[in-house]
Amino acid sequence: MQDAFEKVFNNKKRVLIVTAHPDDAEIFAGGTMARLIASGIQVRSVKVSSGECGSRQEQITQEELKKTRVQEDKASMKLLGLKDEDTVYLDCGDGKIEDNLDIIGKIAFQIREFKPDLIITHNPEDVIIRFAKDVNWINHRDHRNTGIVTTYAAYPYSRDNLFYPEQLKEVSPHICSEFLFVDYYDHPDVVGIEVTDFVEKRIQAHASHASQYTVEHAKDSADFFTLQPDGKRFETFRYVIAD
Repeated sequence: MQDAFEKVFNNKKRVLIVTAHPDDAEIFAGGTMARLIASGIQVRSVKVSSGECGSRQEQITQEELKKTRVQEDKASMKLLGLKDEDTVYLDCGDGKIEDNLDIIGKIAFQIREFKPDLIITHNPEDVIIRFAKDVNWINHRDHRNTGIVTTYAAYPYSRDNLFYPEQLKEVSPHICSEFLFVDYYDHPDVVGIEVTDFVEKRIQAHASHASQYTVEHAKDSADFFTLQPDGKRFETFRYVIAD
């Protein structure tokens, strides 16, 4: 696999990553986020929900879990090098992310405010994710809907003045036409970003979500998603320029 970092991120100054839950960014792009920040590129991470339903512990409430997960996520983002103001929680409800104008508007505001050169988000198309011949999984509904609303927020809603005009008291319209979509593997547009030097930081950040994972889980995830036969590490994305 060839490293596409320069191809994708050449002349980029700001990258926005929009994911459904705390921990999604690290699982799919933690090494890439760390590499971007080490390269001087500003990264903002927007979580559409706070993951407050992600527990099998009957004793914990949603409010308690939300507080825990946000604290874990803030620690993780600091490990990756994000600024405090670039860690954003939209709190749209775990399991409740819909393709609707309210959520599109919230994401459009982030695009207009941050003005990214490229957006990373979930696979908006596939209900079943094909990783390999005999390895498939269901695309979490929140993930797929996040990919859909983020794509729509970029076009046309953050671009055109008459969508959410009340936002223009605080922000200005913005055009972003480059995307990296996670959870694509068997696709002609897939590119690899080498994260060999950043995989340990990815693991540490992932393991910061201690209510969800152990360090061993984080290591296993890094091996599953990034380890290549030659020992190098790559995170893969579908790269799209949608003019």
